[in-house]
Amino acid sequence: MAARNQVIGWRTALFLGAAVAMTSAPRPLAAQEAGETFRDCEACPLMVVVPAGSFTMGSADDEEGRFALEGPQHEVTIGAPFAVGVYEVTFEEWDACVSAGGCGGYSPGDEGWGRGDRPVINVSWEDAQSYLQWLTQETGRQYRLLTEAEWEYAVRAGTATPRYWPGEEEQCAHANSLDRDLARTSEGQAWMAEYNRLNPAECADGHERTAPVGSYPANAFGLHDALGNVNEWTRDCWNNSYAGAPVDGSAWTTGDCSSRTIRGGGWLSGSRVLRSAFRLGYPAGNRYFLIGLRVARSVG
Repeated sequence: MAARNQVIGWRTALFLGAAVAMTSAPRPLAAQEAGETFRDCEACPLMVVVPAGSFTMGSADDEEGRFALEGPQHEVTIGAPFAVGVYEVTFEEWDACVSAGGCGGYSPGDEGWGRGDRPVINVSWEDAQSYLQWLTQETGRQYRLLTEAEWEYAVRAGTATPRYWPGEEEQCAHANSLDRDLARTSEGQAWMAEYNRLNPAECADGHERTAPVGSYPANAFGLHDALGNVNEWTRDCWNNSYAGAPVDGSAWTTGDCSSRTIRGGGWLSGSRVLRSAFRLGYPAGNRYFLIGLRVARSVG
């Protein structure tokens, strides 16, 4: 069945509730401990080391806003620390790749919202592979996307609640999402007319489109914009449930691999999407203004 029919409808789902010191050479891997931040090159994303550990992946049957796609819950063990981008990849970082002859020369549009330190958008899963290949060549370190399990583990950062902040009412203080100001714009009204379950937050987050990365507090593992701002590609092929999913944190490489899993929600997502367990399949070759990426690599 086509990816769009396997899920609740990717377009509808997207809108539901819709100074680190840099050295001239990479630091020794053994020196990178949990919580430490580093860059492998001047133009590389800032990374933070996330510790090994175990967690319960997916949402409980009684979690408010839950989709069946988020279960069954299962225990996952991440056996070794790994490094994750502190921020979503920015236009500045992507443009550095293009300027150096990488990324297939593709310069994604910014929709008129600005480039620089805003998260790159309009990049497909396949485009992301070109960026990761360039980082790998530049640094000699194997960059990749997070697996879906790594993503949820890193975003939860030890929490078992729907979000890594205390409650839904604090959404605007922690994430760039669908707020009352966006809901009042003509664009917001148009989206809400088309998708009648957008449930905007009754607060103001200060941004109507994408926000510069790091505009909101980090989670306990040091990741900014882990929920909201833009959806993020993961390595995994799309599957409708977690039945048969890996339990060691590795990527799920079977299923519908023409679609890949995206996580995190974005600036046009409401509270039902802005949950650590929310997941969605999206065609790997498609570009969209709500989707970007965050990078990872192994350490040790």
